[in-house]
Amino acid sequence: MTKKLKQNFFTSTKALLALGMLMLVGCSSFLYYPQKHLIFDPKKVGLTPEVVYFQNKEKQKLHAWWFPAKTKKPLGTFVYFHGNAENLSSHFASMRWLPDAGYNYFIFDYPGYGASEGEPDPYVNVMSGIAALEWVHENKDKSPLIIYGQSMGGIVAMRSAIEVKDRLPIRAVVVDGTFSSFQRIARKKLGGFWLTWLFQPLAYVVLSDRWTPDVEKISPLPLIVLHGAKDTVIPIEYGERIFKEAKEPKTWIPVPEGAHGDLFWVAENKYRKTLLDLLK
Repeated sequence: MTKKLKQNFFTSTKALLALGMLMLVGCSSFLYYPQKHLIFDPKKVGLTPEVVYFQNKEKQKLHAWWFPAKTKKPLGTFVYFHGNAENLSSHFASMRWLPDAGYNYFIFDYPGYGASEGEPDPYVNVMSGIAALEWVHENKDKSPLIIYGQSMGGIVAMRSAIEVKDRLPIRAVVVDGTFSSFQRIARKKLGGFWLTWLFQPLAYVVLSDRWTPDVEKISPLPLIVLHGAKDTVIPIEYGERIFKEAKEPKTWIPVPEGAHGDLFWVAENKYRKTLLDLLK
């Protein structure tokens, strides 16, 4: 190899490594796509939320919506941890059927999303999840809460549940289309594109799983894992892994017709009844 070829080779290698590091450092960007503006007005579907503001441990002001059950006696309260993109004004729609089914429904935004202050990261998201559960318990419902996490919200919900399970009453933890390791999902994403395939091992160097859940520690809380078989965003193998790692009591609900975020709107809405029957 001539001196010029060697120089070109090393220059190209450095450029590719820099690209890989940049993509990995921005791997949290594939998780965090916050938007500030109102995306959908719940009044258009007959719901008028109570607007709530509360603070997390970092004193960041967080925004939330409370939808009361449409029955005289609520059957329980769902605290919803939403997924990566946009904000609660779009994510609320996936579970907007809960008040009609007799359940209170609380959804909040992580830092940087919607009207919430700050910027998202694994630590502040978990602190915000804990603060949301505490606020609902202290201000709305002293009975055991149902924690629901979808997509990225699932990893935050599971870790938040572990953090509070010894001091707050929790009825069940439900996760939908989620994963339990930022490192593993980043490696999966890098491996799916030829230009970044070589950089898969860097996921374990650059990203931290410090604020991810040790799934077996969710027990003795009941864990319900739902996952769409057609999910191309978070493949079903990630849900299967969570279920395998979890201790009893646990329930696995694969949804053959489901993709990502649509599990309660496929198969004539039958999975709504499946979930609510389990909770009863």
